[in-house]
Amino acid sequence: MFNLDNPIIEALTTGALALVLLVIGLQKIVRDWKTTKAESDIISMLHEEIERMEQQNKKLSDELHGLQQKLISLSQDVTRLTIENNDLREKIADMMKELNVFKLEVNHGSSKN
Repeated sequence: MFNLDNPIIEALTTGALALVLLVIGLQKIVRDWKTTKAESDIISMLHEEIERMEQQNKKLSDELHGLQQKLISLSQDVTRLTIENNDLREKIADMMKELNVFKLEVNHGSSKN
């Protein structure tokens, strides 16, 4: 058959083995590059999403601040209206007392006649 001591066969075998190893190495490099490319794409997408979320967060923060200002204003209005309501209740109570006194005077005056 073949003489394995033949330098040509030895060179061809070594060349074939080197070629196989080269192909395997290139496949690994391409696979790693694809993985790295995919990871880079994902990282880029995540950065874009973070920037979008940052803008949304700013808008929401501004809107929240506006709502808090409105809430403070409404709270002040409620306080003012509560004070005004209490004042009106006191006036009504005073007027009711005066009315009761007037009724007593009218009833007392009419009972004399």
